[in-house]
Amino acid sequence: MTDRDRDLRLAVVIPTLNEESSLGATLASLRAQGDDVARIVVADGGSRDGTVALADEHGACVVVVPRQGRGCQIAAAVGHLDEEIIVVIHADMTLPPGALASVRERLVSDPACPGGCLGHRFDSPRLIYRLIELWDRWRARLGHSYGDQAQFFRRDLIAREGGFPELSIMEDVELSRRLRRLGRPVYLDRPAVVSPRRFERLGWWGTVRRNLRIRILYGLSGTRACRALYENYYGNAGGRGETVADSPMPEEQPVTDSSVAKVINSVTGWGPWRAG
Repeated sequence: MTDRDRDLRLAVVIPTLNEESSLGATLASLRAQGDDVARIVVADGGSRDGTVALADEHGACVVVVPRQGRGCQIAAAVGHLDEEIIVVIHADMTLPPGALASVRERLVSDPACPGGCLGHRFDSPRLIYRLIELWDRWRARLGHSYGDQAQFFRRDLIAREGGFPELSIMEDVELSRRLRRLGRPVYLDRPAVVSPRRFERLGWWGTVRRNLRIRILYGLSGTRACRALYENYYGNAGGRGETVADSPMPEEQPVTDSSVAKVINSVTGWGPWRAG
């Protein structure tokens, strides 16, 4: 093990959009990690609440990104960093004690590992969430992690694969693909506690259906589908001239069979595709 390996520095990136209500707990859990985090960066997409002020109060660096979309915001923040290890967490997550130390220790002890994820646990006692966690854990052990499992990576290796995916949506799936091309991603089983707010808002079955539809479309059309998906699902759903920032949470826009068909037609050029 070289001195350079022992001195690996770690930065955390948090993409935000109107996250004042949850960001404080996230930042507090990061500060509790101690010296294992060299820098915390909040990549904000134009919040209209107190998100940026709260990040400043907690001593985080703030990067305001003009182009909204989680992957675009994360990629912009990563471009400002020189730390060797990057951990991406969401603004509704809290990390267990020692989680970031585990990330550093694993990447120091295994130079061939390109990255991986911590895992997740939903902040709810409902059985359905234990089943979702079980499924996601199995996938992550095979190298197929999601963003709400606290993904991490070596910055220099991801740069060789084109950098962090600058995508409005599906950036976590694309990051997972790039990590698998670089080596064998690791699952650390140090789960972050995650809010079930999206599942609670749409219902667990509605959320699962939505995610499946998005992944199918992404599998059909790849990165070409991302902007159309983002605009159709998270943007101006009703033709009212609203932007993503006009809604407190972009995820609130419904996903319907007709909207999937619309996006498939727009990105594939296959003609009048209809769902059902």
